Amino acid sequence: MKPVGPAKRQSGQSLVEFALSVTALLVLMLASLQLALIGNAALAVSQLAYAGARYAAINPSYNSAAVSTYMLSIAPSTINENSGADLTISVSPASVPRSFGSQLTVSVTYNLTSKLFLPTSFMGISFPTTLSNISNTMLSE
Repeated sequence: MKPVGPAKRQSGQSLVEFALSVTALLVLMLASLQLALIGNAALAVSQLAYAGARYAAINPSYNSAAVSTYMLSIAPSTINENSGADLTISVSPASVPRSFGSQLTVSVTYNLTSKLFLPTSFMGISFPTTLSNISNTMLSE
């Protein structure tokens, strides 16, 4: 026997509520996943800047190109797609050799557009497109 009257309308109401709940949950899950990917990339870029500053500090005779080459060789695969085309590395001061105790800064900028699968502005949430000027400063040894 088929339900008639209020019982039939309630099953339709449950289906609508379920569809709305699943949609909201899916949007929340996608935004969380996007933020997790951005956070992972930010951590990797920060660690890369530290490693590059350390390498430049203990090798005062290495120029910017040598430090950049080293950094690209140790960059994790999460940020080193396209052979580092999305990474911009700068070493300051660029002059070599650096004297003992002199301050040096390694800055890394990463283009996040290859990581974003949602639009940069999604339902009121703005996602960054670059991680810029993540730097680490050390003293030369």
